[in-house]
Amino acid sequence: MSFADLDLDFTIEQAISDLGFETATEIQEQAIPIALDGSDLLATAPTGTGKTIAFCAPAIQHILDRDEQSTTAPKVLILAPSRELARQIFNVVEQLTKHTRIESQLIIGGTPYGMQQQQLSENCDILVATPGRLVELDQKQWLDLTDVSYFVIDEADRMLDMGFVNAINLLANELPKEHQTLMFSATLEGEKMGRFASALLNSDTQQIRLGESSRTVPSQIRQIAYRVDSEEHKEAVLKHLLTQERVQQAVLFVSNREHVDIWVQRVRNMNLMCDGLHGEMKQGDRSEHMKQMKRGRLQVLVATDVASRGIDLPEINTVINLRLPRKADSYIHRAGRASREGAPGDCISLIDVNDLPMIEKIQRFMQANIKFGRIEGLEAKTKARSPSAKKTKKRKPIDKKAIAGAVKAKKAAAKK
Repeated sequence: MSFADLDLDFTIEQAISDLGFETATEIQEQAIPIALDGSDLLATAPTGTGKTIAFCAPAIQHILDRDEQSTTAPKVLILAPSRELARQIFNVVEQLTKHTRIESQLIIGGTPYGMQQQQLSENCDILVATPGRLVELDQKQWLDLTDVSYFVIDEADRMLDMGFVNAINLLANELPKEHQTLMFSATLEGEKMGRFASALLNSDTQQIRLGESSRTVPSQIRQIAYRVDSEEHKEAVLKHLLTQERVQQAVLFVSNREHVDIWVQRVRNMNLMCDGLHGEMKQGDRSEHMKQMKRGRLQVLVATDVASRGIDLPEINTVINLRLPRKADSYIHRAGRASREGAPGDCISLIDVNDLPMIEKIQRFMQANIKFGRIEGLEAKTKARSPSAKKTKKRKPIDKKAIAGAVKAKKAAAKK
């Protein structure tokens, strides 16, 4: 379906065309008409399917339809769980509104409060923000949400994981009673997710469920694991993988910020351009590293799970888990970084003995096997036994003579 068939204003169509898109993706084709109709929406779709435009385009149409002057009170509020995702959404909003007079603002952590107080004193139609910082500004009474009529929560399941539910509920209570809510999530499973959604959406909410199960990695992503014996062995295997011709750009996932610094240095020692990304990094540094990656000046990004959701880096086609995540669904979100818009990609896991229980848990969660590969000359030397293999006790040989004697004695006793 063409965007021209979706009843969007010409200025929005033109902006989408300027981005190089002519045909709507499945989530855009289904979500945009529901959003334009004014209904609440609960939607799940695979990563990289264009859901940002699916909620941003109707948000802009909503403002154009209201046809009111810009004020310091935003008409649209979009919440995202991470600074990087919020910035990505804001960039899309800026691109889609370039042929209009719509004003937008970005509020995220890591920016001085005084600067954000100034931002909130300026005209704003669309406010894109992270919930934690926005609640802080609301508590300072700098925020006016009394005119919001279109409310978006992106990556709702991630919001739940990161403990933002209370913050979002606080912000939702600041909105007018009559407003439209759109909630997008990678998964809609679980009792907590159900309670979260039902508290924010009305009884007539429309639902969209697209793509494969949220428990599976998209089929275009090849999954493979390699056994490693030690950190030195892991480094040797990694160097071999990163120098393969098929790797365009890669994200290496580790478990904490200290490991980010360690592996950035190790990759640089391989003569590859590399930088890191973690939650405690200064916002300016995080933004600069993402910018360098998007410009192709970095080949490798070492990251914690802060980068595993919703980051739009289209040249990344390889994800390598240097350490598996603690939650099985996080593996799926990491793997999703290896493909944008259905392009093929690789998700590779380097597994030492400590990771074996987790990879079994991941496979049970997905109800699918992850193939173990072998690199000639870099094979693991130690044998690893599956933690799920049940230890069987050696049985004592059966003493048939003793059994026969016991049976005879029992029969004799019965005759007496």
